[in-house]
Amino acid sequence: MTIPVQSQIFNPITGVFGTGQMQIFSSSGTWYVPPNIGKVRVRLWGGGGGYSSTSSNYGGGGGGGFAIKSIYDLSGVTSVAVTVGAGGTSSSGLTTAGTSSFGSYLSATGGSYGGGSSSANAGGSGVGGDINTSGGNGGYGASTFIGGGGGVGSLFGNGGGAGNGNNVIGSSGASGSGANGSGNANYIYCGGNGFLGLGGSYAYINSTGGINPVAATTGLTNFSIDFIGTGGGGFAASGTPGYGANGGGGGGSASSFNLINGGFPGGGGGCGMYGAPGLVIVEW
Repeated sequence: MTIPVQSQIFNPITGVFGTGQMQIFSSSGTWYVPPNIGKVRVRLWGGGGGYSSTSSNYGGGGGGGFAIKSIYDLSGVTSVAVTVGAGGTSSSGLTTAGTSSFGSYLSATGGSYGGGSSSANAGGSGVGGDINTSGGNGGYGASTFIGGGGGVGSLFGNGGGAGNGNNVIGSSGASGSGANGSGNANYIYCGGNGFLGLGGSYAYINSTGGINPVAATTGLTNFSIDFIGTGGGGFAASGTPGYGANGGGGGGSASSFNLINGGFPGGGGGCGMYGAPGLVIVEW
């Protein structure tokens, strides 16, 4: 879907660009150069990798990459193809998430699918931007534990990478990764913090269930496109979904395969489901 042209909201880091107009692409399309416009600024996020449902390899997907670029010469250009990378699915097909791009000017690759201990579960990377950052790695899986998803890259740096191990909290970064989990008792599975958003948490005590589950936060109390991709990672739990928030990675599941998706845009999927799709924002 292409959101109609609208005026920019103030961006405290990058400022308002050009005439203050922007267009947001949540699906692939075409950006048409408006009359008398000779420069444009583009920021984009690749899709988040999905969890692997291959037997005994329940790894979380890597987060999508990020890039931002100001383009000052549009001479002779009337339109630019915009591609928005799809999020990775939860399947044994092991498909890397899609790349987002703005013509040939810049792109951000998607995160890798989840896998076992021999898989890197790598995050995607920004390519061709003035600033390029990478998504965090997803946590690898095994028969007794489940990997969390990696956080997406953003303007503030690389996404958090989920630890490769049992009962591991998510790592913090520009966005937080999801926690790894298992069926073991007496652990608290927390997602990592993002630049602004806090990771979710869930106390898992003596295999009897969770206490006071807390959802990850987005960090967008005062919305600006500068802060997209700064959310916290989801927790790992038994019977309770632990979603990532606004670009955070999804949490792993302690003992059951719940729908625990990566946070939009570009968060890697934890156990059970999908990585989040990418996003492209054009300013002029």
